[in-house]
Amino acid sequence: MTEHTTKTSAALARAIVLAATARSLMNAGASLEKALEASCRDVTPQEKAACQALVYTATRRHMLAQTVLSMLAQRPPEAQVKAILLVSLAELYESPQKSYVICNEAVKAVKSINVRAAGFANACLRRFTRERDSLCAKALKHEEVRFNAPAWWIEKLRAALGSDKADKMMALAQKRPPMTVRVNRRKTTVDDWRALAQTAGLRTVPLGHSAVMLESPVPVSELPGFAEGLVSVQDAGAQLAAQFLSPQNGQRILDACAAPGGKTAHLLELADCSVTALEVDSTRCGRIHENLVRLGLQADVRTSDAADISCWYDGNPFDSILLDAPCTASGIVRRHPDIVFSRRPSDINELAKQQKRLLEALWPLVKFGGKLLYVVCSVFEEEGQNQIKNFLSRHPEAKLAPVAEHAPLMLTLAASENDQESFPGIAPVHDGFFYALLLKH
Repeated sequence: MTEHTTKTSAALARAIVLAATARSLMNAGASLEKALEASCRDVTPQEKAACQALVYTATRRHMLAQTVLSMLAQRPPEAQVKAILLVSLAELYESPQKSYVICNEAVKAVKSINVRAAGFANACLRRFTRERDSLCAKALKHEEVRFNAPAWWIEKLRAALGSDKADKMMALAQKRPPMTVRVNRRKTTVDDWRALAQTAGLRTVPLGHSAVMLESPVPVSELPGFAEGLVSVQDAGAQLAAQFLSPQNGQRILDACAAPGGKTAHLLELADCSVTALEVDSTRCGRIHENLVRLGLQADVRTSDAADISCWYDGNPFDSILLDAPCTASGIVRRHPDIVFSRRPSDINELAKQQKRLLEALWPLVKFGGKLLYVVCSVFEEEGQNQIKNFLSRHPEAKLAPVAEHAPLMLTLAASENDQESFPGIAPVHDGFFYALLLKH
């Protein structure tokens, strides 16, 4: 589901309560996705869409709303009221033109859980609408508020990318990401699908290879030919994985951490190859099956820990392996804004250990003359460049090959909406990724 929704004032109070519940669950440790599922378990699709839009905005403006509320209230209100106020303040910041409706419906939301707190909530929200500029200017002097991230995350990102690129990426993370699709070249062409989209009233921009960006996001169900498998939703940066691995007809390929199946499907769309797709989570494994069925593709999908090769490996080496390893996801914060608040500094090294384990277990499964594409949706050096440098120091039979013409041997892409450093074949609009192509010789 996309964030696209139309919120009417009649449904807004209900959506605010649902969003506040989800944000409370997130504060208790749930991911954004899990919190949405829990808070919207018994609601209509329209209510969930409205709640989802509010939750994303509240998460992207979490630090701002927290700081502003501390200016508006001498003492923090009780937890449920506070959650509603934080959701409402974030929405007021993003949509000041709707302040009258937002304030009214937010007060109704507070009344539904605590009538006595309604006056307090009304006073806070009305004051914010009157003093919005001065309150926000004061709050935004703090870097953590300006970039909506804890100090350690800001420092880490700047160390990895440099201050200018990191600051642009963090600012970008507070905007809604573009909706990008991958055209299934087995069933149609980019030009033909764009023509179909235009007929449906959708304006699109080609990004190269199989990627097309929509100028305005729409619900997946409104994508022409989606149910028939003509397109899949996938970021242009993520689409580079299959492109860089360059599958060939007849090859035996492993997609080692495959859920939700976008890269598995892309490989099969590009060549008549045999793909084994592994995923340790059985629920997420089901999503791989669903995507393949919709696209009319087949793969050997198994629920297994890729590093535990005794459980699944048949002894026949692979021509190519795609290892999209678990990581901090520091490159995809604009799609998952809760990441910066759910991660801890220690997570980076812990995840780097998992990545090393997977690399060491899977490398022997690559045949001589074959290749392994290492991918993480992170820009941190421990998970990218340092990981591969250390791997090469342990494996003299491995060497790096360029993933694209004129690209560095180890490619770090910061999330961008207009990448001026794009190399041939790499779209200027993409999330953040690290890519390294290892050849066995």
